Formats: sequence, C-alpha cells, structure tokens
Amino acid sequence: MATDWLLRISPCQRPVLAGMPEDCAFTGRGNQPPGWVEPFRVIYDHQLVLVRHGIFRTRIEGQDYACPPDSYIIIPPGHWEATWNIGTGKGRRLWCHFDWVYTGPWQGTPVMTFHPAKPRRTELRDAPEFVPPTVFHGAIPKPQPTFDLFDRLFQKQNFGDSHDQLAGRSLLLELLIQLLDEQVKAVRPGKHVPHLASLVRTQLKNAVESGEPIPSIRQMLEKSRYSYAHLCRLFHAEYGIPPLKYVHMLRIDRAKLLLNDTTLGVSEIAYRVGFNDPVYFSELFRKMTGASPSEYRKMPA
Repeated sequence: MATDWLLRISPCQRPVLAGMPEDCAFTGRGNQPPGWVEPFRVIYDHQLVLVRHGIFRTRIEGQDYACPPDSYIIIPPGHWEATWNIGTGKGRRLWCHFDWVYTGPWQGTPVMTFHPAKPRRTELRDAPEFVPPTVFHGAIPKPQPTFDLFDRLFQKQNFGDSHDQLAGRSLLLELLIQLLDEQVKAVRPGKHVPHLASLVRTQLKNAVESGEPIPSIRQMLEKSRYSYAHLCRLFHAEYGIPPLKYVHMLRIDRAKLLLNDTTLGVSEIAYRVGFNDPVYFSELFRKMTGASPSEYRKMPA
C-alpha cells in the first residue's frame, strides 16, 4: 500500500474528560478478563487499539480480525463491531480515540452507540478521502518503542496541562507513522559513494530504538565492507563525537523522557533503553547530565 497519504495526516486525539478512570478514558489502557470487551457497537471517531498481552478478536461488519500480543487495529467509525478476549487469562489493551485531521470540536459528538440502538449517522467523524478505506490491522513492527510512545501519550493526555495535551498530537502522529509507514527500503549500492557517516548514524539509531542491548558496536559496524576505525573517523569528523558516545546520548535522552513522562522505576527504565546493568546506567546518567536518574526526576520541568 502506498503511504504518500501519511504526509497529509495531522491526527487529533479526543479530548480528555476530567475524572475518567484509565480503563474508560478516551486515551486509555486496561486489563480485560476473558469474554466480552465491548458488545456490538458503533463508534463515532477512530480508535487505535494496541494489544500488549492476551489474545483478542475484533469483529467489524461480520469480518473477524485476530489481535494477538504485539498487534494493532484501527477501528473506523460507522461500522458495527465488537471485541472479545478469547484467551484464558486477562489481556491488556491500550487505545486512543482520534481523528486523522482536525474536523471541529467534539462537544456534543457521541462516543459510541450500542446495539440495538440506531447510530446517529450525521454525527460520524469519517476519515478524509485521502485515507485508504480499509481496516488497518497487523503486527506492531517495533513493539517496545511503540508501547513507550503510547505511555508518553497517555501521560500527557490524562495528566498533563492543556499544552501537554496539544503536544501529545506529535506523539500520536509518530505512533501512527511507526505503525503504518511501509516505505522501508534497503540501501542498495549505486554509482555514487554513500554518505557513510549518515548510514552509520541511522544504523545506530535503529539499534537503540529497538530497545534491545547492543552486544558490540564494533561487531555491528564491521559487518559492512569498511573497517571499524575508518567508520569511527568518518563519524567523528561529521558529528563531533564517536559512535559509542552517540549511542549513549540517544539512550540517555530516551531515559529522560521516560523519567519525565512515566512512573517507571529507574531499573526498569535502564532495561527499556538497552542497559543490562542499572548501576552502570545510573553512573553514566550522572556523568552525562550532572544528576542521578532519581534527582533528575525531581527537577522542575
């Protein structure tokens, strides 16, 4: 599917209502036991659903969509749909109600209508014509970075001020692009010499964003046809720092966001940004920021 249309979206999440619990919020999350999650209903905007744990099934206009762990589905407005937890234990889902572009205020717009009531078709917040008329559904390409993005969006939307809620739109855009952009193309050798420093930077950035520990930067870079020393010289000349320091900078920057936007413990954050040793992570964090992770979290924003 061509993804040029993603250049035209400017998503807006449905505004939060004060006092709503997180398992009922418009940008929410919850654990669902086996059985019905939602009986047959029609929603009036779009709902992005991420499955973190459990086995779910969503039926939209009679067609079933399997929703196993690390999968997503975007439920469109105006269609009869229902969701079940078909596993034997509780499953965890994350969701966000949104519009692809701003179509006016939500005041007075219903959220959903349950069967057998008739939906108010004139109130539907349909997608613009450039959005493909399909049910977007599939595996999450990079689960952990995606769930981290959602955690930040959830915090800004439900616990932030009006500025945070506006800024959350950029997180929702990043989330949708990460799920839907299929224009990932392999770099092929051509007549022109590639910009090696840029390629190394992209390789390192992708490795960090995976959330997995990098066993050896040297081994990773030496898989190319260039020597490690040569690539290090090019990278340092272009960006002013060696590759290892760049990786540390990316991880620490990601850790700062998690410290500010979540309540995760320091050890959990260390693991999420790719450190096996929380003590080493804390020492490096202090060295690069002048404060420990716990001290940084207490600093005013």
